[in-house]
Amino acid sequence: MRESSIRKGITLVETLVAIAIIGILIALLLPAVQKVRESALLMASQNNLRQIGLGFHNLAQADQGRLPSVEPFVELLPYVEQDVLYRRRRYPTANSQPIDVLKMQIPNYLNPMDRSYGRMNLGAYSVWVTAERISVSSYAVNAQVFARDASMTQITDGLSQTIWLSEHYAWNCNGTAFLYSIIAFSNWTPFQPATFAFEDRPAPGDYLPITSGNPPQTTSVGGKTFQLAPSIKDCDPRLPNGSSTRGLQIGLADGSVRLLPLATSPNVFWGMVTPRGGEVVSFDF
Repeated sequence: MRESSIRKGITLVETLVAIAIIGILIALLLPAVQKVRESALLMASQNNLRQIGLGFHNLAQADQGRLPSVEPFVELLPYVEQDVLYRRRRYPTANSQPIDVLKMQIPNYLNPMDRSYGRMNLGAYSVWVTAERISVSSYAVNAQVFARDASMTQITDGLSQTIWLSEHYAWNCNGTAFLYSIIAFSNWTPFQPATFAFEDRPAPGDYLPITSGNPPQTTSVGGKTFQLAPSIKDCDPRLPNGSSTRGLQIGLADGSVRLLPLATSPNVFWGMVTPRGGEVVSFDF
């Protein structure tokens, strides 16, 4: 019989070539998949910022323009669908025990991109808290707005030019965790209230806006603004920390959300931090 001219099976070389092609395709597709995933997480985080901002607006409307200045995120609980938690903490009924909010996590307060998640290193405190049961917030309120007798009338620079909220590493920023449930004027260590630009922070204190000139311009010491995707070790708790290299997510007082690139001028960033500095801020980055 004549030997069939049709080959059956594939050779080792052909197998290796096929594997190499598949590997190249995966290498080309992986960055695109990661970019799509990051975009989805960014949108989820932006939605959190919008919900928090809307909650603060509703809270202020219900209280003659007053903004919470002692425990902003605790006062906000009824406005982010956590009314039961808020009431049980403040007013436990005969059939319920008061909830320790210090150990309760709120979904709206967690950034799904927070790079510090599960990376707690809080020494003796780790005995009684874990990443899943600690009242941290991945978002920090602007203490220049939410500090001592805060109100909407104090925001004279315009709602669309004033930062209310910013991203912040929650669980571990170089050994510091930011809790939403402790009083803004506390000086606990390694726990801090979920704020930034706070004048009463224990040493080393937060970076603060410095306004001068006519027309006024605002910056900070060394022209520092914020960090993007720092490592836990390099994270600076005195500044806002963005979890994406694309930019820092901020919530403005008008309820809108923006993404600030790292190239944002210190005058622009700190001009938006001050609620009544008189600066004219341009978003042409």
